[in-house]
Amino acid sequence: MKLTSHATHISSPWFVLRCLISMLLGRSNQVLQSYRKDRISHVNLEQDLRVLLPQTGPLMFDVGANKGQTLAMFQRVFDQPVIHAFEPNKSLVEKVLTPAHAGSTKVVINAAALGAENGALTFNECDNNELSSFLPMESSEQNPFKDRVVSSSTTVPVWTVDGYVTEHGLPQLDLLKIDTQGFDLQVLQGARQQLSAGRISLVMLEINFIPMYVGQPTFGQVDAFLREHGYALVDMYEKIYQNNRLAWCTGLYQKC
Repeated sequence: MKLTSHATHISSPWFVLRCLISMLLGRSNQVLQSYRKDRISHVNLEQDLRVLLPQTGPLMFDVGANKGQTLAMFQRVFDQPVIHAFEPNKSLVEKVLTPAHAGSTKVVINAAALGAENGALTFNECDNNELSSFLPMESSEQNPFKDRVVSSSTTVPVWTVDGYVTEHGLPQLDLLKIDTQGFDLQVLQGARQQLSAGRISLVMLEINFIPMYVGQPTFGQVDAFLREHGYALVDMYEKIYQNNRLAWCTGLYQKC
């Protein structure tokens, strides 16, 4: 009787459903266990920055600060981060960045760009200031921003990461963030000494897979430069797709 009853119980649809639910819950628990706050998620950029960087007082460069979007994220994620921000758009510096951080001892706003060498370059300010660049806009049909208009062009000062770090006597740089609309490789070239010496822990930068600017480096060129200087790709985050293909994302590199 017990065997017959047991067999009937196993063949019951309700029993099968309960087994499936238990299996799914078990797998969900395994996923949750692997998604711990003290481990790299490879999905959540903010969490992975928390894991890889000191929680209190990390030293960061925000190159291409724009209106301070990433700067605000750093302040939300970390306790009292020290941030040196660089933005060549004078209007954004004067009207947005400086007023927002007036009196702060933890944020330094620089009305300048960073590049491969010291000097001055013509900066093309777009009607959408997030697209402003030293490089002209690519007219390719693949570029969703090809019709954006340059509203003005101004000459701006250009410094280097290496020169700035030396001049200000800065210690180990925890994070170098770069979002310069096709000018990222030049910024990295101006940080060659710091990168070679391993004095930058993480590099976070925008990676483009579609031609947005004339003369922009390919992902392969940027990746090769960083690997040559001892950095490995942690992962890609904030992925944007176009026509079922990866168009651009945020790349995070760590010193090996």
